[in-house]
Amino acid sequence: MSKKNKGHFLYRTTIALFRFFFKLCYRLKIYGLEHHFTGGALIASNHASFFDPPLLAVAWPEEVYFLARETLFNIPLFGRFIYALNARPVRGTAKDIAVFKLLCSLLEEEKKIILFPEGSRALNNRLGPLKQGASFLILRTHKAIIPAYIHGTYDVWNRKRKFPKLFGKISCIFGSPLRYQEFASLEKKAAEAALTQRLKERILALKEWFEAGAQGSPP
Repeated sequence: MSKKNKGHFLYRTTIALFRFFFKLCYRLKIYGLEHHFTGGALIASNHASFFDPPLLAVAWPEEVYFLARETLFNIPLFGRFIYALNARPVRGTAKDIAVFKLLCSLLEEEKKIILFPEGSRALNNRLGPLKQGASFLILRTHKAIIPAYIHGTYDVWNRKRKFPKLFGKISCIFGSPLRYQEFASLEKKAAEAALTQRLKERILALKEWFEAGAQGSPP
């Protein structure tokens, strides 16, 4: 088996294990797959738990990539799991040159990349301020952002808990994509700020849609 095929096998196997785990223990529900499209894009979500990256990888119907702090790869077993899930170790943010080049290369290969624009796991169960790295990247690569909202992972494994609860309810909601063209007429800094604000509004809209009963298609 080639190294590339071995990598795909590990990814598929790990995803299958996580899918079984999330459905068995947390009754995972997924909404918004009608917004799926082919081509490179960012999937930008709220972030409250270690479970969020593998959850998004399970929920999205194609192979995804994401960035993780180098230190996370030193955690026994967890580091191997996230590497098998196409995690790439980085130091810094999307505006740092090395990170920016890595993200650009993945987008040019038409990959989907998971980003958490809050920058780190939330201290509480509220969406915090968003950094502008995702907007910076999209406006320069002319790709799209897929907003996502994760419900329930904070309750089962937030940063205050050493270990996760074994049972609970988790849901993942994907929204319609934000296109760079909507902001192309603005000056760069203004466009970054406007896109970041719109992204926050869209994530919160997904939260409201879910809490109102999840009727129809997510916005």
